[in-house]
Amino acid sequence: MFITKLLRYKILYTELIAEDRRIHVFDMAFQRKLSFNYASLKRSPDKRAKELLNFLKSKNTKIELGLYDNKGRAS
Repeated sequence: MFITKLLRYKILYTELIAEDRRIHVFDMAFQRKLSFNYASLKRSPDKRAKELLNFLKSKNTKIELGLYDNKGRAS
């Protein structure tokens, strides 16, 4: 049996900035760091943003509790 779904993103850390959360992730497919505000990402119509939102939806509770705040914790 082959694993067809690979881990695409890794949360590097988050920051709480003025009632919004800034999220820093590593995109493993393109080997680059991405940083964005969580609220603005939710408004984005981009297809790649939808894929990232689906990933973050599974991590939403940990993000809201601040478990990734200023830490290099693997997601």
